[in-house]
Order: sequence, then structure tokens, then C-alpha cells
Amino acid sequence: MRVQRKHVLAATVALAASAVVAVGTGMGFAETAPASQSACAGSVTFSAEGGAPAATSGQFPVGTRLRVTNLDNGKVATVTVTGPSGSCVLLNAAAMDLIREPGKNLVRRNLVERLR
Repeated sequence: MRVQRKHVLAATVALAASAVVAVGTGMGFAETAPASQSACAGSVTFSAEGGAPAATSGQFPVGTRLRVTNLDNGKVATVTVTGPSGSCVLLNAAAMDLIREPGKNLVRRNLVERLR
């Protein structure tokens, strides 16, 4: 089977992209130290829980500090994971109020960074 040059280039770009933060229409992940990146796609959503800005996560353990950035408006929220959830990142109402655009209840283009 003959491999076309564009497929080799695409594979090389994909490999290089896996070593940097993936930013785009889904969820990008980064860590502030050498990155071991997680594959988790989707929107950041919120629960109606009150209290200080916090999050639950199915991807990150309890106690993990995260910086969640809305790439559409540049707003940032720093939260601590307080429990598990079925979502990659589920912000409480206070955290979501910090980053969402008026009238929207999810953040489609986002970046989640694990803080150390």
C-alpha cells in the first residue's frame, strides 16, 4: 500500500500537536509543568450548586486545582475539584458566572489547565 505524502504530514502534525496544548472547538488541556495531556472533549457545563467557585470532575481527582478559560471572551476561573461527576469538568454556579457569556449555560471553546 502506498502512503501519500499528505497522510505522512498529517500524522506528523498530529504527533507534534499531542505535545502541546490542544485549543479549538473542544476542550484543551494543559498542565503548568511538563504536560501529560488528557483526552477529554466537550463543553464545560455547570450545576446549580452554590458556594465559592468550585468544580466536580470525572477526569481530575478531588483536590485538584484547575484554571478554566473561556476562549470566546478570555474570562478565567480558578477552581478546586470537590467531587466526582459524569462530566470532564462541571462548574458550580459561582464559577460559571465568572466565565460565561450572558444568557449561555455552557462554554464550548475552552481551555482547562491543571495547576500544581
